[in-house]
Amino acid sequence: MAQATTQQTTHSVTKAQAQQAAASAYSAPADERLITDKEVAHLLGSCRSWPWKLAQGGRFPQPIKLTPKFTRWRLSEVRAWMNNPDAWQAKNAGA
Repeated sequence: MAQATTQQTTHSVTKAQAQQAAASAYSAPADERLITDKEVAHLLGSCRSWPWKLAQGGRFPQPIKLTPKFTRWRLSEVRAWMNNPDAWQAKNAGA
């Protein structure tokens, strides 16, 4: 009995390509959906603690606390911050 062999084509993906793919995955009309800190970190290309530290200092959108152990960020707010962090901070400085 002959075995069929399959070839798998692999290619490397740059970090920028991976971030662009992740960002485009979230560009659907569901921009108001809530995302986890892990998803936020993935979008930003950072560790999970970085958005928390920025939010604590008022330099990033505040997460929405749904229950004592269930916190999420609004995707539209994260995207607004990603487009222009300085403008976002200036606009939300008094909030």
